[in-house]
Amino acid sequence: MRKIIAGALLATTLGLGFAAAPAAVQPASAQGIAIGPNGVRIYPGDRDYDRYDRRSRRDVDRRDAEYIARRNGVDRVRSVTRRGGDWIVVGEARRGRGDLRVRIDGRSGRVQNVDRIIRR
Repeated sequence: MRKIIAGALLATTLGLGFAAAPAAVQPASAQGIAIGPNGVRIYPGDRDYDRYDRRSRRDVDRRDAEYIARRNGVDRVRSVTRRGGDWIVVGEARRGRGDLRVRIDGRSGRVQNVDRIIRR
C-alpha cells in the first residue's frame, strides 16, 4: 500500500511540476527605452513603431521654444518670433541685468546662441 501511495505522490508532484513550468518560464520581451527630443518613452519593440509616431517627426512649436528658452536662463518671456526656420525668444534674464535673446533651431530644438541685451 505504501508503495502505491508513494508512486501516486511522485506522479502527482512531477505532473504539477511540469504543469507549472511553462507558467514560470516566459519569453524575454523586446522592449527598450527611446530617448529623443520629446523625452523618454518606452519603445515597444515593433519595427514600424516610429513610422506611425507623430511626435518623432514634428518640429519645435512656440510652446517648446519657450520651454527651451526657460531652461537656458530666461525667466519671463517677452516675445517669441519665428524667423526662417529658427525661433527667437526674448525675455528677462534669470541672473544678472537685462534681457536674453535665445535663438533655437526650429527642426531639432538645439540652442544656436544666447545673447545678453542690456538696456540702459
